[in-house]
Amino acid sequence: MQCEICGGYVEVGKRVRVEGAIVTACDRCAGYGEVVAVVRKPKPRLRRRVEEGKEKPVTEEDGIKFEEELIEHYPQVIKSKRESLNLKQEELAKKINEPASLIHRIESGRMEPTTEVARKLERVLRIKLIKKVEDVEFKETKAEKGGLTLGDLIVVRDKRHRV
Repeated sequence: MQCEICGGYVEVGKRVRVEGAIVTACDRCAGYGEVVAVVRKPKPRLRRRVEEGKEKPVTEEDGIKFEEELIEHYPQVIKSKRESLNLKQEELAKKINEPASLIHRIESGRMEPTTEVARKLERVLRIKLIKKVEDVEFKETKAEKGGLTLGDLIVVRDKRHRV
């Protein structure tokens, strides 16, 4: 970790209050303020997923499979099926044990549901939200043939001033 005052590298630093701000500092720079806590170099973390304000490590138990993806128009599919069942967002949220605000964000397209939430919605609404990813075949490009030039990558524009 790095001292936020002098920029030096430290294994064990101190959280120091300096002029109202709390910063991480080395032993020398800790004298510039009041020591609040001692901190160690953070351990490497797993990639994290934030869901409804709760942070949780992403693990294999989360059911994340790279062969699967969410369907393209999931907000409209969820909303239309919910409305056809005459359910309010709050009622659907209760059935899947999630907050109503989550349903609102998903239906408005502001948030993608996690795999777990998508599976709950599939079960309750009897719809298909997760599909298998189809294999994509790639065509051979000029780069693979060895013939790629700079002109293939950029567009040159005329810089002369037009009056």
